[in-house]
Amino acid sequence: MSRSVGIVGAGQAGIVLAAELLRGGFRVTLYSDRGPEDYLADRGRPTACLFGEQVVRERELGLTFWDGTAPSIERIHLDLCAADRLVLFSIAAPLRLPALAVDQRLKFAYGMRELATRGVLISVDAISFEKLDALAAEYDVTVVTAGHQGFGSTLFERDPKRSVHNRPKRNLFMVNIRDYDLAAGLHHEHLKFSFIPGVAEIFWVPFLDKDAGPCISVVVEAVPGGAADRFTDIGSAQQGVHVLRGLARDLLPWEAAFLAPAAPTSPLTWLTGAITPTVRKPVRRLPSGRSVLGLGDAVVLNDPLAGQGANNATRMARFFAERLAARGDGPFDADWLNGQFDEFWTYGRFVNDFSNALLEPRAGFQQDLLIAASRHPEIGSAIFDGFGDPAGLFPWFAEPTAARAFLRQHQVSRTDVLRYKIGVAGKVLGHQLSQRLNQRG
Repeated sequence: MSRSVGIVGAGQAGIVLAAELLRGGFRVTLYSDRGPEDYLADRGRPTACLFGEQVVRERELGLTFWDGTAPSIERIHLDLCAADRLVLFSIAAPLRLPALAVDQRLKFAYGMRELATRGVLISVDAISFEKLDALAAEYDVTVVTAGHQGFGSTLFERDPKRSVHNRPKRNLFMVNIRDYDLAAGLHHEHLKFSFIPGVAEIFWVPFLDKDAGPCISVVVEAVPGGAADRFTDIGSAQQGVHVLRGLARDLLPWEAAFLAPAAPTSPLTWLTGAITPTVRKPVRRLPSGRSVLGLGDAVVLNDPLAGQGANNATRMARFFAERLAARGDGPFDADWLNGQFDEFWTYGRFVNDFSNALLEPRAGFQQDLLIAASRHPEIGSAIFDGFGDPAGLFPWFAEPTAARAFLRQHQVSRTDVLRYKIGVAGKVLGHQLSQRLNQRG
């Protein structure tokens, strides 16, 4: 007789895990506090962009319903900017595999409906701690994927050895926009990053919105107390777009014309917040003595800056589906589950290290890598493909000696890097001189 699994949470990790385990022969029950129609009527959810193999795997699982509709993201354009309204340099390079950003309200609603047609039992029910203990008795294994806003965040204990932060490093704002002036914008047909070190990271994501269809989702990651930290008191999507226009005028004036006619895709497609990156212990022993496994944001919560939330949830779901299926008739006890997570962490730690590194100022050798990427697209592609596979960035994105060796492999010498830096310094001096002349005039 096939083994059974109860999955609490119908987000990215829950939907993918259910599809994977169903394919592996499990009897699957998926519990969600919202049904498909509830998701579709919900307010906007965080912008989730899947990269690389995660897009491929969703397609293999039959969970991609928007091919030909959702914008295919094949290139990334990054502007590294100074706080005094200047692009220091840009990196533009193709991705090895296309990325895809789809409204999670669509993803979760369509995913639940599709899984129901395949034989997954869908139960729309808010699961409390007490219900969870009773639920765990019904299945061979119970998995909690409800994210950081669900009870998973209190169910699983923080792991101090794997958690680096104890407070948010960015204040977040997201809004989906339409009616922007694409002719006046630069590179917005691609996934675009605008990074202002010490101030903010802004992401302009080609996106499939539930209401407006193809659009752009704008995510602002503002350093608390900095010049871009102006969204915490936003009360509406329209107000958020208004403040976004002001930010562009002050910090990114070349984006002002692009944003001038923009409007939110709906009154619901915006949010603000702040996240404390946290790694939690993956197994919780319940009062009855039974244990449950946590996956996705319930146990590994990263700041959205590196775009790893949905990607890591997909990786974790695939890894544990394979391990659960391979277990045969063996027990899914706490020791075994913890051991499997430790094995996953041999990869997962790279995701965390990458996410945490982006929250900190770039080290000198990382600055060298970025400036070299502005002249060598193959280096840019290697960096950008790290969003799909963070392990591929190590050790060369984390260690100066490895970074220098990586640059040599791409025929970039220290003299080349110095020459590139001198060019940027000259651009800064020219900009400062122009500003002074304009002020005198």
